[in-house]
Amino acid sequence: MSSTTSSSNGYNLIQAAKEPIVYSYSITTLLIVITSILNVCVLSRRTLRSSPCTYYFLASIPPIFLYLIVAPVSMILQNRYGFYISGTSITCKICPYLIYTTSLLYGLMLVCASIDRFCSSSISVRLRHLSQVRVARRIIIIIWILSFIYMSPFIFIYNYDLTNTNTNKCSQSSTTTTLTAVYLMSRVILYYFLIPICLIIFGLLTISNIRNQKRRVIPVNQTNIHRRTEGQLARMLIIQVALYILFFTPSCIIYILVTFVPSMNTSYYSTIRSLAGVWQQGGYFISFFLYVLTGKIYREELKKMFKCDRIHNEIFHNNVHRIPMGLTGNTRCNVRN
Repeated sequence: MSSTTSSSNGYNLIQAAKEPIVYSYSITTLLIVITSILNVCVLSRRTLRSSPCTYYFLASIPPIFLYLIVAPVSMILQNRYGFYISGTSITCKICPYLIYTTSLLYGLMLVCASIDRFCSSSISVRLRHLSQVRVARRIIIIIWILSFIYMSPFIFIYNYDLTNTNTNKCSQSSTTTTLTAVYLMSRVILYYFLIPICLIIFGLLTISNIRNQKRRVIPVNQTNIHRRTEGQLARMLIIQVALYILFFTPSCIIYILVTFVPSMNTSYYSTIRSLAGVWQQGGYFISFFLYVLTGKIYREELKKMFKCDRIHNEIFHNNVHRIPMGLTGNTRCNVRN
């Protein structure tokens, strides 16, 4: 009797959640695209791109766009139109590979940014020397290459089963296989445990370093825009770390249960996992609004992008002798770079 009720409740949840999931993914995907584009535009400006932390932030955005194509967009097409992007033997292997690789890259870029903020705020000259743009570029390339290599087993873990009676014939190999279980466990430890732990540790260390800096007496000639920018980026990173822990933890717990408890690998729990995925999406776009609210330099650079009431100072000074006085006040621009 209880099993029948459970099945009925499971079916009702699946049907009831289908439409909300589609609309939720549609809204969050649109918000992620808009905020990510704005993040790229603001972080690429001269004031912010002088910091190596900015490059880690920028390197975390391409994985988000790729993730959107193979995860939420795929979910929308699947629930709305019954179209499965992973509905062939090739895409069945590529889609999961890209989903998990892009998620890993996003987390690792945040870890690199947190380590960079720790080094930048350290009193050790040797550690501060590691916080350089050229070092950041090299680390980003190395991390990307190693991540794609490390996640390559997912190409073999997922298979397209023609004998499967379900509509979606793309399924993961059984975790009872020793090598598969060991590899998936290593990914769980890396992505769901080590990355959050590193983010928390280096985030706390960065806060400690910043507080120590404020206690030390700083010569007036050192309090410049660069130092203010570094502090703002550290604050943005701490916000991003907090959001990562808040929005990614539920999805983490459900993934572990569904992957390593075979009895929970059902449509009912897959629906719950999709709902957790919607919650996880919030971590990709809410950070932008918090950056605007808490980051003064970020907010200033965002305003400058759309500031159209005067031209660049350098252009004005170079050409003021050529422009009649009556015309200078009417000059306008579309976007200030």
